[in-house]
This record gives sequence, C-alpha cells and structure tokens, in this order.
Amino acid sequence: MKRLLVTLALAMIAVPCFAAIQYEFMLKNTSDDAAKQSSDMTGRATIDGFRSRVEFLSGNLYPPNTYVLSTDATGRLYFVDPSKQWFTEINTAGIATALGASNIKIDNLKSKVESLPDRSTIAGIAADHSRLSISYDITVLMRSIPITQHVETEIDSWTTKQFGDVPQSFLTLGNRTGNADLDRLLDTESSKIGGFPLRQIVTTRTKYDMPARTKISRPSTRTMMRETWVTKIHETRAEPSQFTIPVSYRRADQPMLPRQATETLTFDSGSK
Repeated sequence: MKRLLVTLALAMIAVPCFAAIQYEFMLKNTSDDAAKQSSDMTGRATIDGFRSRVEFLSGNLYPPNTYVLSTDATGRLYFVDPSKQWFTEINTAGIATALGASNIKIDNLKSKVESLPDRSTIAGIAADHSRLSISYDITVLMRSIPITQHVETEIDSWTTKQFGDVPQSFLTLGNRTGNADLDRLLDTESSKIGGFPLRQIVTTRTKYDMPARTKISRPSTRTMMRETWVTKIHETRAEPSQFTIPVSYRRADQPMLPRQATETLTFDSGSK
C-alpha cells in the first residue's frame, strides 16, 4: 500500500500564522520490489496560508517545469503545464469521499512517538528528531476477495517550530473521508509530530496475506522508502499572481499523474 500522507492527490490546507514561506527540496522514492521503479524530483514550494504553489524542477516523478496550485481551502488542486498552456483540476474532496465509500477496514492500529536526542542543522536551521512508529492491518475487497496487508510504518522527522505546523507535502490529505478507520489512521499520521519537517524518512514494510484461491501473484513482503530533504527555506512575500492560472491557458483532460499519486489503497500488480 502506498503511504497515505504523500501519495494521495490531496491539497495543502494548513493555516500558518506566519508570513509566506518558500523552500526548495529533494524527494526520492525507492522500493525493494523489482517491478517498481525508483522515482525522484526536486521542487520549489511557496506556501501562504491556504494558498500553495509547488514547482517541479527536475526528476521523473512529475514533468519538469510544471507546477501545482492550491488556491483556497476547498480541496482543489490545479496541475499546470506552461509548455502546453493548459491546466487540469483535481477535486481532492471527491477523492476523499470515494475512499471513504470504499469497503476498507483497518484493525489493530497501534502507534508510538519517540523524541530522540540527536539534533541536526538542516538548511541552516536547528531541527529536532522524532520517530513515529505505526502498525495496522488493512483489508480491501478485490473482486469480492478480502485481501489483507499488515503494514508497519516508521517516520523519522527532523522538524522546526520556526514556521509553525506547515505540511511539507503538497499531497497531504486535507479532507475527511467519512470512513472512521481511515480517518483515525490519517489523524495518527498527521497529528503526532508538530512543526515543519525539514527532513523526513518514511519506511513502510508491508506483508501481504493473499487468500489461497486468488490468482494474484506478487511478493509476500515489500519495503518502500521515501526521503524528503529541504535544501533552502526562508520567509517571503507572496504575490497573488503566483497562485493564479494565466487567463490564456485552457482546461485540459486529466493528465497522467504518477502512480504514487493514483494507485493508493489498492493491491496493484506493480506493472506499468
């Protein structure tokens, strides 16, 4: 299962009580599943209250020189491609509702937070190290066959309170799904460690419990890792034009989003 916090196409909706901030970052996803390719990107994010803009500078996760906007608290994202002068709108509230309506069950949810003594200086800012450990069982019906995964996630975060509780990922879940199990899991992931993560390493180990009658073939275990590292960060003055789509751009069909953003909470085959 892809991690919920960073792989759902859902918007930033934080309300920091600070000036706008801008930061540059690196992101890398790896997996021990040979069928799953590694992905990476560098980007630049500007956050001003409910508004955010994330520019994709390089890498294979998103097309370079495109960007995504969140302009209010309604949970809508706008993916913009200046080279084609078009944009597409993603209704993240609808995605959350669809997930909530899915027949997903989560059992045995456990979590633990540790404050670790080692501190680091990242992008010139002192950061505290915390570790959040989460484990749970998730069951999804796939063609009427219940398939269960046991998931263990370890989140190492180096955070600062200098900028308030601003989420690092522009794909953070901001809408309630209506599924009590999912919402409890998402709350656990998002609320246990405060501050802004200057560096984060997320390791997810998944064990699959495949029914004997299913013909699905895949490894019984999988380990995935995502690392995000801020390289520059500062307060800035955000201009309204940064969060506006040029009037000459036309609306396009939904683009091909990365698999990390679309194939979540499913038991995909790992094929492209």
